This record gives sequence, structure tokens and C-alpha cells, in this order.
Amino acid sequence: MIDLSGKAALVTGSTTGIGEACAHAFAEAGASVMVTGRNEERGASVVAALRDKGAEADFLACDVRDEGVGDRLVSATVERFGALDVLVNNAGVLSAGDVVETTWEQWREIVDVNISSLFAISKSAVIQMRKQGGGCIINLASEWGLNGEPGYLAYCTSKGAVVQMTRCMGLDHAQENIRVNSVCPGEVHTQMVDEMLKEDGSTPEELAAGVPMRRLAKPGEVANCVLFLASDLSSYVTGTNFSVDGGNDATGGGYP
Repeated sequence: MIDLSGKAALVTGSTTGIGEACAHAFAEAGASVMVTGRNEERGASVVAALRDKGAEADFLACDVRDEGVGDRLVSATVERFGALDVLVNNAGVLSAGDVVETTWEQWREIVDVNISSLFAISKSAVIQMRKQGGGCIINLASEWGLNGEPGYLAYCTSKGAVVQMTRCMGLDHAQENIRVNSVCPGEVHTQMVDEMLKEDGSTPEELAAGVPMRRLAKPGEVANCVLFLASDLSSYVTGTNFSVDGGNDATGGGYP
């Protein structure tokens, strides 16, 4: 069992989906958890559930697009828990469209949330982790950042940027005891995916039919991989992009 007792984790976008599952996984491993998101009611609910498990937890309402968000989140985490040992850059948005269909508004939102906020928060986190003598960062990328997907230009582009940022940050800070990795989920049954399917007019069962394992992932299954990358069990792992996709990345196209 992974033990993160005495560690402090900051998880962005942790009021729903994979982020919420990560917050629970860290709490169950003994870490203190800073929950963040825009929905204060959901944030309070997640924190209450974590505290019911005996974990130290708090919530900070924020929009990751806000100026100075990195310094604000990192400072609040350090002030509340005394350190920042793990950052999970999970906050993200998705919209459909090819290069013609994608509006400038959609493009800017995806770039701001999925790329720029990751840059800003990671910058503040690395500065803090240098002071402490180390730490680890786990970015939520996507299998669509590795392979692409028709009709989702902006999202795939943003997650491809996360993949490259992970590699570069892993190299840049390898000698500072700061490990940086990403998890690249495939089809996960979250609210975001349900909204995407509703827009496409399809069902979870239809989506799962194209996955080698013939099912969608649960958010907790992705969170378990994030937890592994945050632990000493992955002490020699940095700069990697870890596929959690039911076998999708092993195929050369649609799976029969």
C-alpha cells in the first residue's frame, strides 16, 4: 500500500471527475490535500468527504485562468499544510471542432485552461519545491495528446502541449529531485465525457465498444496511476507520459 503520510498535495480541478478521485486517493494514502475548483459547494462537499476519512483537507476556490493563480494556490497550500510535495495539474476543458469550426473563443479558453494555467502553477510549484529540496508534479494529459482525434483540434493540440511540457520539465529538473510525469487517460466515464457523448449523440456503451478492454475507465483507476507517480515507488521515473487507456495506444487504428 502506498503511504504518503506527512506529504501535502495540491490537486487542481478536484471538485469532480478524475481530480476528485485523485483527492480521495491521496487522502486515503495519508496525504494532506488542497482541493481547488470554481464550484464552492462542490469543493466543500469534497473536503467534507476527505475529512470524514480522517484526512487533512481544505478548499480554495479559483479559476485557473486568473492572473497570479500559481502563486496563490501554492502559497495557500504551504500556509495550510507547511509544504507542497505533490502538484497534480488536472484542471481542463474540452470542446469539439476542426480548424474551421473551432471559434477563437473556444481556442483561447482551451489554451488558457489546459496549457497556460499548467505553466503558471508549475512555475510557482517548482520554485517552492526547490526551497524544500524536491517534490513531484503529475500532469493530466490525454491519449488524444499522443495520437490525435478527428473533430477535436484545440483539445488535442493542448494535450499534445502538455505531453511536451512534461518531457521538458522532467529534463529541466531531473537533477533537482523534482520529478515531472503525466498520465494520459483514454476514455474515462466522467461528467466531461458524458457531455461530449450527449453532444455527439452517442452512448458510453458505443464509446466502450472501440476500446480493447471493452469498457470505460473509472476515475479512480486513473487516480491510482497518479498516486503511483507521486510515490517513492516511481522514484526513478521522470519525463514520461503514462498511458491509461485500456489498450488504445497499443493499436494502429480502430480496434475490431
